[in-house]
Amino acid sequence: MGVIVGTAGHIDHGKSQLVKYLTGTDPDRLKEEKERGITIELGYVFMPLPDGSLLSFIDVPGHENFVRQMVAGTATVDCFLLVVAADEGIMPQTREHLDILRLLGVEKGMVAITKCDLVDSEMQELVEMEIQDLFHGTVFEGTPVYRVSSISGIGMDRLREGLVRTAMDMGQRQSGNRFRLDVDRVFVLEGFGTIVAGTAISGSVSPGQEVELQPGGGRYRVREIRVNTRKDVPTGFAGDRIAMNLVGLDKDDAHRGACVAEPGYMQVRESLDTSLTMVESAEPLKRYQRVRFHTGTAEVMARAIPVEGNVIAPGTTGYAHFQLESPVAAMPGDRFVIRSYSPVITIGGGRILETGTRKVRRKYRDERVSHLEVLEAGDLKEILSEMVADGGTEGITAGSAASGTSRPVDEVLGALSEMADDGTVNLIGTGPSTRAVDGGVFRDACRRLTDRIVQHHRENPLSPGVQLSEPSRILGSHPQWLVRSVLDHLLSSGVVDRRRERLALSEHPEGIPKEFRPLVEKVLSEIDSAGEKGMPAEGLPDRSIVRALLDRDILSELAEGVLVTGSMAEKTMERVRGEYGENGFTLAELRDFLGVSRKDALRWAELFDGRGWTTRREDRRFFRRT
Repeated sequence: MGVIVGTAGHIDHGKSQLVKYLTGTDPDRLKEEKERGITIELGYVFMPLPDGSLLSFIDVPGHENFVRQMVAGTATVDCFLLVVAADEGIMPQTREHLDILRLLGVEKGMVAITKCDLVDSEMQELVEMEIQDLFHGTVFEGTPVYRVSSISGIGMDRLREGLVRTAMDMGQRQSGNRFRLDVDRVFVLEGFGTIVAGTAISGSVSPGQEVELQPGGGRYRVREIRVNTRKDVPTGFAGDRIAMNLVGLDKDDAHRGACVAEPGYMQVRESLDTSLTMVESAEPLKRYQRVRFHTGTAEVMARAIPVEGNVIAPGTTGYAHFQLESPVAAMPGDRFVIRSYSPVITIGGGRILETGTRKVRRKYRDERVSHLEVLEAGDLKEILSEMVADGGTEGITAGSAASGTSRPVDEVLGALSEMADDGTVNLIGTGPSTRAVDGGVFRDACRRLTDRIVQHHRENPLSPGVQLSEPSRILGSHPQWLVRSVLDHLLSSGVVDRRRERLALSEHPEGIPKEFRPLVEKVLSEIDSAGEKGMPAEGLPDRSIVRALLDRDILSELAEGVLVTGSMAEKTMERVRGEYGENGFTLAELRDFLGVSRKDALRWAELFDGRGWTTRREDRRFFRRT
C-alpha cells in the first residue's frame, strides 16, 4: 500500500519529464505520445519511500482535449502535484485542473514551478506570486511551492523530500472495507487474456478470489494480479495500483469507467442525488441541462435537475438530481465532476448523497431537501434513523445500510448498537444480516400482542392462554422475523409465559382460578357420570367452560362434541394397557373390553392415538413406551 500522487497542469509544462526525473521511468507509454511529445493517456510510475512502500504517480494529460482522461486519473489520487512552467505561468488548463482537484476533494499537494533553468529568478518570483494569488482564499492556500528544473536538476532533491514528507504524513489508506477498484485501463496480454487495471479504493484482492464487474454484473475468478511494479505480491490493498487477469473476461465486456468489486457490493444506478458546487466562471446550471457526468473513472451523459429551484448559480452550492443516460457503478460519498456538453469545460462537481433516487417533484421538494441535508451532514445515526423509518416493519439490515451509506459494516453495527441502547431501534440477529427496526414500531407490536392476550384472559378467564399461532395472526402485516422477535422479547422479559402450546401473561394463574373451581368440579362430575361413552357437550350449560377445559387438557373429545374427562381418559388407557400390555389390541378387542359399541371403541382408539399413547400397525394398536 502507498500514497497516490496525481499530476496536474497545462500542456507542455513538463509534467511527464518531471515524473521521469523523479522515478527514472517515462510515464508516456504510447508510441503516439512519444512521437507527438504530449501525454494522451494516463501514465503510471512509482517512487520508493523510506518505509518500503511506494509513492505512485498518475501522470495525466494537460491538453484540453484530454481533460476527461485527467478526471479519470484524478478520481483516485490522495494528493496533487501541480506543475506550472516558469516561462508561461498560470494557463487555462492550470485553472481547470485546479477546479477539478477541488471538486473531487483533493485538497492537499504541492506545486512545482518547472523549467526554472529557462528564466531568471525575478521571473520565477513573479510566477510564484501568481500561484499564491490564485490560491488565496481557497483550500489550496499555503500549498508549498518548489522551483525546479528537470533538465539541470535544480530543486529536485527538495521536491523529492517534500513528496516523501507529504506521503509519510498522509499515511496509508485503510483496507478495512470491501474490495473496490475503478478500472482505468483494459488491455489484452498474449498468453494471459484480458487484463483490467486501476487503483484499489478499498479492501483487498488476491488470486483465486471471486469478483464482480459492474455495470454488467459478470462474476470472474482472479487468476493473477500485479501490484504496482511487482508480480510476486500475493495481495493488493487499498491505495495500490493493481492489474488483474480475470478468468473468462472478454475485452469487449470491460472498459474504463467499470468497477471491479466484491460480489454484491457496488450499486449500479441511473439516477443520483448530489450536493453540487458550481465553478464561479460557469454559466448557471439550468433545469434538464445536458452535461457530461464524471465519477470514478466513468464518464456518461446526464440531465441535471436542481432540487430546490430552476437553476444553481455560479460559485454556489445546491442539491442536484441527475438522470444518467447510461448506468454507472457509484455509491454515496463518491465524488463527481460535471462538464458542459458544448463547449466541453468543467462547470461543477461535488459529492453523491444518494443513488437510485426518484424524479424531482415540486410537491415533495421540502421533504427531499430536508432528507438531503441529513445525508450531507453525514451524521451516521441520523442517516440510519431515516433509513430505519423508511423501512417500516421491514426495517433494514446492517449490510444494506453499509452499502447505502458507503460505511464499513462494523461502523454501522456500532452506530445501530448505540441507537438500540437508547431505544431508537431494536436489533435482531448478528453480523451484516442484523436487522434494525424502528423502536416505536417494535414497541407498538409488543403492545398489540400483549393487549390481545389481556383481552383473551378477560373474555376467557379459565383459558390457559392464546394459541402459539396467535401472534402471527395479530401481527399479520409484520414479517415473520419481527413477529418472532417480538414474542422472544415478551418471553425473555417475563411479560408472557409459554405454557405447552399456549401463551399467557406471566401473572395469569396456571391452574383453575379459585372462584371457578366449584363450577368446574360440577361439570367434571357430570361428564364422569356418563362413563366411557362420554357426554355430549350440548348437554352442558356453559360452552365457554367446556372450551377452556379442553384447552387445558382437563377434558378430551372422544368425537366432536362428545366429552370425557382427562382423568377418565388416563384411567381408561391404563386399564387397557393392563389388559393387553405389549401385545397390543384390535378394535374388536377394545370394544369387548370396554363394553361399548364399535363406534365408541373407534373413538377411544383415536383418542389414544391423538394423545400419543398408542401407535397403529395394520389392524393392531400398540402402546408406546413411557
